[in-house]
Amino acid sequence: MQFYEKLIFLLNLTQTSNRMLAHELQVDPSLISRLRTGTRGVPHNREHIKAMSSYFARKCTTEYQRQALSEMLGIKLALTMKAEQLSEILYYWLCGDADEVGRFIHTFETFAVGDVDTSQKIESCDLKADNMAYYGKEGKRAAARAVYQHLLSMENPCTVFLYSDESDDWISEDFDFLNNLQLWGLTLLQKGFRLCQIAPPAVSADMAFESLIRWTPLYMTGQVDAYFYPRLRDNVHRRTLLVIPGEIAMTSNSVASQRDCTVTILTADSRLTESYGIQFQEYLSLCRPMQRIYTRPEQLMQCFTQFLSLNGARIQMVTSLSAETAPPELMTYCMEKIQQPNLKKLGGMYLQELDPSEENRENFEFIDIAYLAKAQEVRDGKVPIMLSYGDNNLPLYYTSETYVLHLKNILEILKTNDNYHFIPLNTQTEENGTIMLKDIQRALLVRTTPPLTVFEISQPDIIQLFREHLFKIANRTGYTGVSRSKIMSQLKERIRELQAS
Repeated sequence: MQFYEKLIFLLNLTQTSNRMLAHELQVDPSLISRLRTGTRGVPHNREHIKAMSSYFARKCTTEYQRQALSEMLGIKLALTMKAEQLSEILYYWLCGDADEVGRFIHTFETFAVGDVDTSQKIESCDLKADNMAYYGKEGKRAAARAVYQHLLSMENPCTVFLYSDESDDWISEDFDFLNNLQLWGLTLLQKGFRLCQIAPPAVSADMAFESLIRWTPLYMTGQVDAYFYPRLRDNVHRRTLLVIPGEIAMTSNSVASQRDCTVTILTADSRLTESYGIQFQEYLSLCRPMQRIYTRPEQLMQCFTQFLSLNGARIQMVTSLSAETAPPELMTYCMEKIQQPNLKKLGGMYLQELDPSEENRENFEFIDIAYLAKAQEVRDGKVPIMLSYGDNNLPLYYTSETYVLHLKNILEILKTNDNYHFIPLNTQTEENGTIMLKDIQRALLVRTTPPLTVFEISQPDIIQLFREHLFKIANRTGYTGVSRSKIMSQLKERIRELQAS
């Protein structure tokens, strides 16, 4: 859909006139008229799109409106999400990037565990009956609530084993329950519990990233071990199993098309929960790790070392010029400013990544998508040096001289290495983020705000979605033939601008 078609849909859905929207945006009604007729494309002023998104999210309050939005956006959570979250979704949709990858990157970049209030608790209780049956979606929510209450009553925290590939309608249709479920998980983790999760198959992009967004706050604690089953399944027979062997278990079964009338069994029978625990462990033995969180310096070192040692084509998007293309002079400059052995060692490894003498480097394509800062941003000392990330302090920032050194080195690599491609981003946004991929073997999401955090993903289906997202960005600009020449000319022009200051 074109922007004007999306705008007409939202205007009609909310019964908003051109004048009403113009008043909200504080613009002339003629601008809205031009946007509505398609004589103007997507507004260059993204603040206008944000204001539109916020307005339409606040206006969509009825069940009919939310249902229509849910169907149009292809996101079922639109039925129940709060206006602030819906506004964010509408923003991406209106911008022409409804892809769930961008939304997840934004969530990862902006989320902090401290943002979540875990003070809301419900009364704990000890489960008395050995076996109880709960019916329907409301029954399943009641069973989950009973499990949480029971866990709160336990004196010693333990590991909770969880697997579910059933439809999550019972969660997503009730926004308050969805929020509570996340809070319950974080509360348990703060009490010392751990979670071991077998993630469901990535059937579709929206389901995969809705699940990732839901779980990200828990993953960020570092107390969740997540796995995936690497082989194909029929996805017809589905199951939910939450179990603490010898203590409690919650389980249900359904077929793919089933939505209602499911039965959820909650049991505290020790023999039965032990049996369920064995079943879970048998399934877990067939699975592979899905994700890891790294924050400590030695962990980060290990993570990047393993990533760089992998053979294969590489594509990445970074928020400043990449560390891999840094000249030795910049490395020396950084090491003089920051005395950190691990960072020094890691920087050396990065500098070897594009070394032509390394045979394995020449055999694989490397697409490097990076924000190309404006000359004034560099002069103002606002552009961070990627090489200087690594401790809890603020990074170093480029001077005009060091930025020129880096750009010249990128030009030299472009001239001598046909497998290297540089793609400049001319706008810097939160949803760009820092993502590094090696084929479909490994994906690293890097949060550069202190403390430096790396989210490693090993599930091929998820990695492939990230890969498609990055190639979409790369192909939008182009990076071969004439495009490569234009990019080199752009770099030369930026060098001239900086040298003229």
